[in-house]
Amino acid sequence: MAEDIRISPRYTVADWQALDFSEEGDWQKAVDILEDRIRGRFLDQIGRIQCGLFAGFAVMALDCLLIETLQQFREGVHETPRWQSLQYFQRFLTETALGEYFDEGMAERFYTHIRCGILHQAEIKGSSRIRIDTPDLVRWANDRQGLVINREKFHEKLVEVFEDYVAQLHDPDNQDLREKFKIKMDAICKEAS
Repeated sequence: MAEDIRISPRYTVADWQALDFSEEGDWQKAVDILEDRIRGRFLDQIGRIQCGLFAGFAVMALDCLLIETLQQFREGVHETPRWQSLQYFQRFLTETALGEYFDEGMAERFYTHIRCGILHQAEIKGSSRIRIDTPDLVRWANDRQGLVINREKFHEKLVEVFEDYVAQLHDPDNQDLREKFKIKMDAICKEAS
């Protein structure tokens, strides 16, 4: 049955559909469902592999999936509109706490060299590199054409961004953010059913 389909380790489509959002408790449970989904599908999995010597690509691939889905939640869309992935990544990397490290140019290079490279060719493009031994979260490569990403620092900051998003969703004053979140989760549960 569709209602038995898991949308996270602890919750099913039926758990989501049982929420009517007429009381604050439903909103709090909805945020718990999202947190369980993201932690169970992304963050816990990264935690299992991130100590591996050659885990950089796998960690960064999962981080890229997480960036895209979190931006979809922030925008209130079921999926990234065609030909807008770059803009979604740029907004996420420059408008969240990651904006301390990324400007639009660096965000574009991250998208083309890191995200597209890993997800489309299973490699990093150009002079970009994923490292664990660099002092900066991100910096331009020596040739100023690529980026050098410290995958551990990047992932830690991404987790902070997610935790901040969850905290914002727990606040009843963030109605617009909550409505956008609900649109995305409703779409996930509709497709799963």
